[in-house]
Amino acid sequence: MSLPFNYRLRFLLMALLFMALGGVAVWGLLQEWLPTHTELVSVVAILLALMLLRLVNRLPNQVIHFVKSLLSHNYTMHFPKTGDSKLDEMYNGMNRITAQFRDNMADLEYKQLYYDRLLRIMTHELRNSITPVISLSSDMLKRPENYTPDEMQESLEVIHDQCTSVNAFLDSYRQLTHLPAPEKKEVEVEKLFTQLQKLLAHPSLHFTWGNGMKVTADADQLTLVLTNLIKNAREATAGLPDACIHIVASEADGSPYIAVSDNGPGIPEEMTEEVFLPFYTTKQSGTGIGLCLSRQIMRLHGGDLKLMPQHGHGATFMVML
Repeated sequence: MSLPFNYRLRFLLMALLFMALGGVAVWGLLQEWLPTHTELVSVVAILLALMLLRLVNRLPNQVIHFVKSLLSHNYTMHFPKTGDSKLDEMYNGMNRITAQFRDNMADLEYKQLYYDRLLRIMTHELRNSITPVISLSSDMLKRPENYTPDEMQESLEVIHDQCTSVNAFLDSYRQLTHLPAPEKKEVEVEKLFTQLQKLLAHPSLHFTWGNGMKVTADADQLTLVLTNLIKNAREATAGLPDACIHIVASEADGSPYIAVSDNGPGIPEEMTEEVFLPFYTTKQSGTGIGLCLSRQIMRLHGGDLKLMPQHGHGATFMVML
């Protein structure tokens, strides 16, 4: 798709050549030279006309190719620089549209996988919780005479516990789908970390931040994210005689971040993305929404939450602001 040199310059040159040929033809007629060189002039005129037509059609053909590629979901095309400011502006716009289409399609595919998994998990959890309730209540209705008052009380407690479990599960789902928009304000990192130290007082916690460092965020939501990460780190290092959790606030390329690192057993490489899936947990009493919820909060902030590559033991979660 490249153009050898400035498009408008080439177009102007071809037009001048075509006009020059016309001038030669007129001059030839006046000098009675043209009749003896008609074939030569005709060939040159046809070649110039074809080259000029090809040049004129270049832009429409590029646009047609661009549209067809988008319609066929081909997002690999790229329009290079031409040296012409107007063409480069148009081609840069086409490249941005292509990149946006590519990102949107990747986002849609991710969301489809996300919601498919979410639906499967919800169906599985609800069925597991509702099945014993249906079975027990059905038996109680069919044969109430078989139940003593104590057995009736125990059965009702089982039903109540299962219903409470379902309600807690649905509350967790509601947290994921009804996150309020963050009310972002300037937050002093020192004040934020001091509050976390008091809230999660533990000898394994070590906070580090730059003097006078501030971030723009919803203080309550950011506190929730960091609390989730620190609690996970404490659970990962529970029982270790040298348990150590570092919470560091710093900047990289002008962008602030907060890293939460621990020296626990780490997270297997094959689980690095699964840990962010809703309701995925390896804990017996966990809900499996902490990391998923935390990532959604940070993305609503325009940032992200990432699990950094592992080097030996331990895990590092990076809160990108």
